[in-house]
Amino acid sequence: MAHALKPSTDLANRIARAYPLLSNGHKRIADFVLAHPLETATASIDGLADRSQASNATVTRFVRVLGFASYGEFRAALSAALQLAMRPVDEFADARAMADTPAATFIAALKMQRANLDEAIAGLDPASVAAVVDTVLAARRIFIVASGASHPIASFIEDGLALYCEADVVFATARGGPERAYRHLNSAASGDVVIAISVPRYSRTTVQLATHSQAKGARLICLTDAPTSPLAPLADHVLFAPARNPLLPNSPTAIFALADALITAVARERPDAVQALKDLSRSLLWTFQH
Repeated sequence: MAHALKPSTDLANRIARAYPLLSNGHKRIADFVLAHPLETATASIDGLADRSQASNATVTRFVRVLGFASYGEFRAALSAALQLAMRPVDEFADARAMADTPAATFIAALKMQRANLDEAIAGLDPASVAAVVDTVLAARRIFIVASGASHPIASFIEDGLALYCEADVVFATARGGPERAYRHLNSAASGDVVIAISVPRYSRTTVQLATHSQAKGARLICLTDAPTSPLAPLADHVLFAPARNPLLPNSPTAIFALADALITAVARERPDAVQALKDLSRSLLWTFQH
């Protein structure tokens, strides 16, 4: 939906955090708000109650569950969320108007990715990195959750960690939609690790699956772009890399580099990493020869 509210704002973060504990009536309101934010922002409390098949009292309780003192305060936060959600569109229009030649645009995009990588490196905390690597190595099973622009990163992590980890590695959202992913994650428990990846514009499904898996007792590692990401407050461990792009809503390049670095660090810590590579090389050689 073109105007669906993306979880890139404080309001969407509040809804994502509260969603697993909401009543069915409150969930209907939350679903309507997330799917129809523009209509909600201009609706009276009576209008929202009618469209979400709830009572005025239920709407009032819903906004208070989210931490707002009144429906008016809730609508003001929603208006601010819409402005933020439309910012990439405005920035795209501005950047396109300023672009010189295709080569200039090309170079500007590469420079932005270099800046994203530099910022990611500068923001790394050695203790946090060590904790992430230790958590991955100690995992009984590893589930990976991602969609959209983050999907290729998740596939890359699945292949890399499957080679260097003794744990089973499952890309839960690889195919079959959210229903299949929930079936995977319903078995998550203490000792399991979920790696959730999302960049602007964030995936609500990824946020919900991350929340669900953590409620099941799994440890949650998140790869995302900034502390304002809806994944950040959910994570046991989080690694950040900016996802800015001069013309696009996001760029997963620096997050991809984080994934590469994570696999590399895990490989180094595995005692038999060299033997694992030798075994893989022999398998590939046999495949090519036969």
